[in-house]
Amino acid sequence: MPKSTALAALGLLATGLWSTAAIAQEVSFPTRNIRLIVPFGAGGSIDAVARMISAKVSETWGHSIVVDNRTGADGDIGSQAVAQSQADGHTLLFSGQPLAVNASLRPTRPYRIEDFAPIMLVAETQSVLCVSGGLEARSVRDVIELAKARPGKLDYGSAGVGSSGHLAMELFRSTAGIDVVHVPFRTSGQWQTEMAAGRIPLSIPTFPAAMAMMRTGKVRCLAVTGVKRSPVLPDLPTVAEGGLPGFVATSWYALLAPRATSDAVIQRVHRAFRAALEDPGLRARLTETGVDPIGSSPATLSAHLKAEVDRWARVVQQAKITRE
Repeated sequence: MPKSTALAALGLLATGLWSTAAIAQEVSFPTRNIRLIVPFGAGGSIDAVARMISAKVSETWGHSIVVDNRTGADGDIGSQAVAQSQADGHTLLFSGQPLAVNASLRPTRPYRIEDFAPIMLVAETQSVLCVSGGLEARSVRDVIELAKARPGKLDYGSAGVGSSGHLAMELFRSTAGIDVVHVPFRTSGQWQTEMAAGRIPLSIPTFPAAMAMMRTGKVRCLAVTGVKRSPVLPDLPTVAEGGLPGFVATSWYALLAPRATSDAVIQRVHRAFRAALEDPGLRARLTETGVDPIGSSPATLSAHLKAEVDRWARVVQQAKITRE
């Protein structure tokens, strides 16, 4: 047999074996419970959205998706755990904006975004400018005027350095030209408790967290941070309408796997989560909390991550945000 013919035959054999293995892997996946690592604590919007969607996917897979809140280092501990996990699809990452922010905020972190295989841009949400019940501000302009009258005296809370609440408020601070003080907490639940008690006067939480705090009656929501008003709270103006033209700060949720995860498994996971997002009941629950389902392709998430790394690198630099 000529050498070229032999090589071609080996190539076809290898391709056939790979295809057979891929099909077998897809058919047999998942073989046990899935661990979905959320690199932030319970009570935040990333955790809430992850639990709603994973519960729906679990119904169709026959194996549970166990949400694992692996907190620390502003999301990097949980993310690193996934990056270094076995690439068989049984350990996944459900994260958001901090994944892109930390690329510039923590340049020496022990993993890179390239260490993940993108699966899906799951959803996005606006954030909401909120004040504690004891603060006299009733509008965006009121907040700006109070902050200018009391430079360095008003605190704002977030789930940590690089969290969506931190970056949104820093963008608000620099755009409005005010001086407010960041008080980072380990989890969203901690700063929400402090805000409800009146010890933290300001925050810009994502929509689900804002809705939960507003229902307590101890926190007022003043404006949303998107391009247009939310149909869930149509009476709230955008921050731009309220007195800060051009201001926009939205958050997003993404699903990723370790980089070496096979295409067959990626496609299997993608289909399952996409089907969950198309469920009318789940879509209604997400929409009611101000979350807009997306369910993108892996390629769309890949492009989105690159754009977000560049976008928030500029904010980090302009606001002179450093690791605390």
